[in-house]
Amino acid sequence: MSAGDVPPTGGSFRPARRGRLRVSAAGKTGDPGLMGLNLRYFAIRAVLFGGVLAVLLLLGLDGLFGFALALVISGLLSYPLALRQRRAVLNTIAVRRAGEHR
Repeated sequence: MSAGDVPPTGGSFRPARRGRLRVSAAGKTGDPGLMGLNLRYFAIRAVLFGGVLAVLLLLGLDGLFGFALALVISGLLSYPLALRQRRAVLNTIAVRRAGEHR
């Protein structure tokens, strides 16, 4: 047991979270990594699709046509709304590829 594992006297003990921050190839800390960026991008698109589908269902469009229309509309809306996340994913991939070719 190291000194960091011993709880301080008179207070609650919370162990430090490990492995949360990563150092990217550019030396920046706090980079969530490619998996985190992809999950965030997917979550944005999924929430957007769910919102569009809910609106279309409230308007009375049911079945396959409503689903397909929600897919098209959310795809068109996600292009400008998820642009920052898409660029972050592409930048991370470019940095990784540049590091492999050295």
